[in-house]
Amino acid sequence: MSEKIGSYFVNERFSFIIQNDKRGSKVGKLTDLNTGEVLADNMYQKVLPEHVENLMQAVRIIINAAWQDGKISPEEKKAFNLAFKDVNFSDKQQQVIKAEFRNPTPIAKLLKNIRTREEKLLILETSLLLIIADNEFHPKEKEFIELLVKKFDLDCEDFALLYNILPSMVKKYILKERIHETLAINEQEIKILDKFSNKAKKEDKINHSIVYQQFLNNWKNRSTRYLRKSIY
Repeated sequence: MSEKIGSYFVNERFSFIIQNDKRGSKVGKLTDLNTGEVLADNMYQKVLPEHVENLMQAVRIIINAAWQDGKISPEEKKAFNLAFKDVNFSDKQQQVIKAEFRNPTPIAKLLKNIRTREEKLLILETSLLLIIADNEFHPKEKEFIELLVKKFDLDCEDFALLYNILPSMVKKYILKERIHETLAINEQEIKILDKFSNKAKKEDKINHSIVYQQFLNNWKNRSTRYLRKSIY
């Protein structure tokens, strides 16, 4: 019997379950979420979702977000590399990532490749977390968030869901910089959202290591993380 060791959402339509076969090799089962049809049940690890090109596009935007304060420290780059060390990027993809750290691609070009609602929400969430991670608020970072909001064209329900997910220190930044106006969340709605937030939960300090690891974890489960539900 195969042992399940992980499951991922490739996008809104497909799921990918990783298992160890009888020989101990990692194989995957690709399933169509709409029909339930198993499209392949013996795919080897080289085709894990980390190899899907849309992950690369999202990663490039996250690096671009990290650049908005004008610098990326060696410690931050190290945190990125550590978080993604188990992702089997191809040699070409690794070269692209290194190039983005040296000289990021213009954001307008990258945004054209982001299409799903879940990818947009994850990129927006991670970008907000990266702003808080170095405790420095740069005007360019606010402009970057406003650009994402404009280009992604999400609706008010999505912004409310995102706000509810974010840690309190990020919410404070959103209010301080009046980004809630960009997110189309008024002050009365914020009072309601905050009232039902889990304030008893102890929040860890946000740093680059946590942000990058959280991005990767949430990427694998983005279809469930951003599932619409009642939050009032």
